[in-house]
Amino acid sequence: MPGKLGISKESGDGAAALQTASASFPLEELAWQCTKNAIAVSQYLSARDLPQPSHEPDGPSNTLPKDAPPSVRRARQSLIDAALQLFQLAAGPSEFIPNLAPGFQYVACLTWLLRYDIFHLVPASGTISYQDLAAAASKRTGGAESIPETRLKSIVRMAMTAALFREPEPNHLGHSATSALLAREADVHSWASYLSTRSAPTALAMTAAHDRFTPASVSKNETAYNVAFATNLPFFDHLALNPADTAEFAGYMRNVTTSEAVDVKHLVGGYPWADLGSALVVDVGGSTGNAAIALAKAFPDLQFIVQDLPDNAAAGREAASASLPAPILSRLTFQPHDFTTPQPVTNADVYLLRMILHDWPDHVAAAILKNLVPALEAKKKQSKLLIMDTVLPAPGQVPRSVERIVRVRDLTMMQVFNSHERDLEQWKALLAAADGRLRLRRVVEPFGSTMALLEVELEGEGEGNKEEEEEEDKEEEDGNWDISG
Repeated sequence: MPGKLGISKESGDGAAALQTASASFPLEELAWQCTKNAIAVSQYLSARDLPQPSHEPDGPSNTLPKDAPPSVRRARQSLIDAALQLFQLAAGPSEFIPNLAPGFQYVACLTWLLRYDIFHLVPASGTISYQDLAAAASKRTGGAESIPETRLKSIVRMAMTAALFREPEPNHLGHSATSALLAREADVHSWASYLSTRSAPTALAMTAAHDRFTPASVSKNETAYNVAFATNLPFFDHLALNPADTAEFAGYMRNVTTSEAVDVKHLVGGYPWADLGSALVVDVGGSTGNAAIALAKAFPDLQFIVQDLPDNAAAGREAASASLPAPILSRLTFQPHDFTTPQPVTNADVYLLRMILHDWPDHVAAAILKNLVPALEAKKKQSKLLIMDTVLPAPGQVPRSVERIVRVRDLTMMQVFNSHERDLEQWKALLAAADGRLRLRRVVEPFGSTMALLEVELEGEGEGNKEEEEEEDKEEEDGNWDISG
C-alpha cells in the first residue's frame, strides 16, 4: 500500500532507494531534499500541536515559531532553497524571461490593491462577490472613480497566483492567509505599501540614475531614488516633507526590524555579553533604544548609553521612562550625538554600531569609524568596537533563497543611499581605511540572521605579528574563522 509520499511500504526502504537513485538526477535530488525537509518541519509542528502551513485565512503567519530549534529552522531553510532550485531547474533557461513577467506584475497588482484598499474591503471571514467588491471600492473613492468589475477580477486573479486572496466559489472572493495578514497588521500593510510605491519605482530607476549621474557617484542626492521621485534631496530629507510618508516608512521599519532576519534576538544571543560583567556599552546611532533595551533586559549587569540625533534621543528617553521598570531604566542613558562628529564618551567597554555603516558610502563610513578611534585609544585593550551589519557571502556560499534576499539589501543601499553592503574583504578594507590599527578579531553570523557580528579591537604599536596574520589567513581559507554559525 503506498504511503503518503507515494513510496511503497512493501518495497523495503523506499526512501533510501529514492535518495540513492536521485544522486545521478538533479531533479530527483532536489525533490528528495524537499520531501525530507518538509517531513522534518511537518513532524515538528505536529508533535507540538502547532498549525501546519496553510493558505486558509486563519493559517499561521509564520511556518515556524521563533523558538524552534536550529535543526528544524535549518530544515525549513533547506526546504525553501531546494524548492526554489527545483522550480528554476525544471523551468529551464528558455523559461527565464517569461518567468520574470509575473514578478513585476505582482508588484503592479499589489500597488493597485493597496491604492483601492481591497485588502480591507474583503471581509475577514466569508466572501464577497466581485460585483459588490467593485461597488465598495468605487464608493471608497467618493464616487470620483468607477472600478470596473472586469478589471478588478483580472488584477485579483493575477494576485491569487501569488497566494493573495482565494476564490472558494465562482465569482466570490475571500482572504488567503497572506492577504488576511495584510488586512490585519498595519505595519505589514505599510511594509507592502512602501515596497510597491517606493522600493519598486526606485529599483526601476537605477539605470536612468547611472546614466544621469554616473555609476561611480557616491552623493546621497544622486541616486535612483532621486530620479524616481524627481527630487534633489537625500532620501530622509525628502521623506520628512510628508508626514504620511514618514509614518508609512516608520511602519515599514517596525516590520523589518521585527522580522526573523534582523530580529534583535540575534544581537542578544550572538555575542558573549554576560562575560563583560558590569561593562558600559555605547549604542552609537541607537535610535530610540530598541537594541539597548533588549540587551538590558537580558543582561542585568550591563550599563548603556544610547546615542542618536536630539529628536530621537528625546523620543527614546520619553518612551523608556513611560514603559520600563526602574531596574532597567536606571541602566539606560539617552544622549544626543551625531556620529559624524567625534565620540564624546571615552570610558566605554563596547561601542556598538548596529545597522549603521551600510547606509553610508565608504568614505563616510570610514569617517564614522575614525570618530571612534580616540575613544578606543582611551581604554587601550579594554575597549571593543562591535559592528552588526551584513557580511555579503561569496556567490553560492549560502542557500540561494537566502543569498537573493541579501543581494536585494545590497542593491537597495545602492539605489537609495549610494552605499552598499560589504563582503568580508570590503569590511577589512574599510577598517584599514579608517585606521590601520583597527583589527577584525572575529565574525559571527547567527543562524537565521542576515547580519553578522564583527568584533574589532584597536591594536597598539608593535602588537600582532606576521605569524598570527598567516595563521588567521589560513583559518579564513579553511572557512572556519570568518563566519561561524
